[in-house]
Amino acid sequence: MRIGVLGFTDKRPILYPLMKLLQATGDVIVITDDRHFKRLIEDYSSLGHLGNIMICVTDATPDEVWEEIELEQNDFDHVIYDLRDTIHEDIQFYIHVKGSDFEDGEEEFLECVDDYKEIKLMYDGKQDKSKDTINIPITLKLISTLEVLENKNLLLPLPSKKINLAIAKLISPNIDIKMKDAIKILKKGWQT
Repeated sequence: MRIGVLGFTDKRPILYPLMKLLQATGDVIVITDDRHFKRLIEDYSSLGHLGNIMICVTDATPDEVWEEIELEQNDFDHVIYDLRDTIHEDIQFYIHVKGSDFEDGEEEFLECVDDYKEIKLMYDGKQDKSKDTINIPITLKLISTLEVLENKNLLLPLPSKKINLAIAKLISPNIDIKMKDAIKILKKGWQT
């Protein structure tokens, strides 16, 4: 499965559980320009592994990255593209992660995407009023768990039932796994 996670905000609260769920069903690569992901790699390099997840931290476009790492999309069961303002033609499923508000050009960029699911991370404490948007409260415990999991190089369960439910609901039908099993994977400790 090829997933594009769109947005200008910090998407780690969505990307980490997404990685955790997908790694349980196959080899995963995450392509991102977010330098926080280097903390998950043992020597803080731009390319490395966390279990069966390859992490590639790069400023290359989705098309350029495969030449850069000398691999192909088909070498992986799941590809996660962390995108800000680029669309890749082979993506099967898009998730837009919205912060407290849209950044400059973000709404116009989303008009280029045919279909996507929206998750709002409620950094501002306010829910998005759209009925199709999944609203996720951001708590200090959630943010501190991100810090701990990066420090320990482990995809720990996130202390957010709403995140686990949202990821399970969005992804489980696409990877032929039952939603209750997806939630179990998201709630259990990291298996290497």
